[in-house]
Amino acid sequence: MSDTTRKLRKDVGARRLSVGTPASGAATTLKTSRKPVSSARLRLAMVLALAAGAFAYEGQLRRPIGPSAGSLDVRIVASKVPADQPARVKIGTYNIHMGKGTDGRRDLPRIASMLGGIDFVGLNELLGPGLFEHEDQAAVLGRELRMTGLFTPTEERWWHARFGNGLLSKLDVTSWQVIPMARNYGKSFRNILHVRARAPNGSPLNIVVTHIDRSDDRERHDQLRTAADYFLALAKPAILLGDMNSDASDPEIVRLLAMPEVVDPLGQVKGFQTPRHIDWIFTRGVDVLDAGITPAGPSDHPHVWAELTVPPAAK
Repeated sequence: MSDTTRKLRKDVGARRLSVGTPASGAATTLKTSRKPVSSARLRLAMVLALAAGAFAYEGQLRRPIGPSAGSLDVRIVASKVPADQPARVKIGTYNIHMGKGTDGRRDLPRIASMLGGIDFVGLNELLGPGLFEHEDQAAVLGRELRMTGLFTPTEERWWHARFGNGLLSKLDVTSWQVIPMARNYGKSFRNILHVRARAPNGSPLNIVVTHIDRSDDRERHDQLRTAADYFLALAKPAILLGDMNSDASDPEIVRLLAMPEVVDPLGQVKGFQTPRHIDWIFTRGVDVLDAGITPAGPSDHPHVWAELTVPPAAK
């Protein structure tokens, strides 16, 4: 091999070494230069994790929804009755458990099937529109039953009104008002929905819908007394209905039923054999024709209903 050839091979080998095989000093330099990049990525990941945690914490917090009021355009009104005659109405209360039955399946048409023939029903544990939904559950049920629905949320979570009470009505609703109730001990926010309606004979009818918190007995008793006193102060005829989270042995229920003219339609029709229940209808200034209670199934609560006669308006 000639000296020229040997020199060329040495030059090529040196170039290969400098390109493909860095010296130890160069390798050290490369490793050192990667450390700031890794640290920056770690800091970014930590910041994003903290932000996500803060977002999740803030989103799941319950926030109360304040008072509101309005009117309701009832599209299909119950059949009219002459103003000088009593009017028959069927009233109900139903905690729908967000549409979820005892089998764990959410099925609003199944809830609707329990409400056939009803003129007015107060609803508890309704869901508002979700992130990808445009309708609350009162609107969905109203469309199913050809009734007018109203959702009156008690609290918001994830920055939108997510949970509360509501109604479905064929009675003419002249106005409605939401009054938040105090929360001092419990974890959930509650409200009173006062509906001013007209019976088919035109007689004014005050209806109060509520859902009492059960997470703390002190809160439950305070809220139940607040709702009862509000109902007692209204002009007759008046109806109080909803999930009271209290059975017939509760002192506040006993106190309410001891008031003059206050009637428990279910107890009046079924007597002392009525099964234990915490969903109630109380009336003043109307006559009771019939009442009943369905078993749980479509919801984890029964549906309580009453057929009433509303007298003509006083002249």
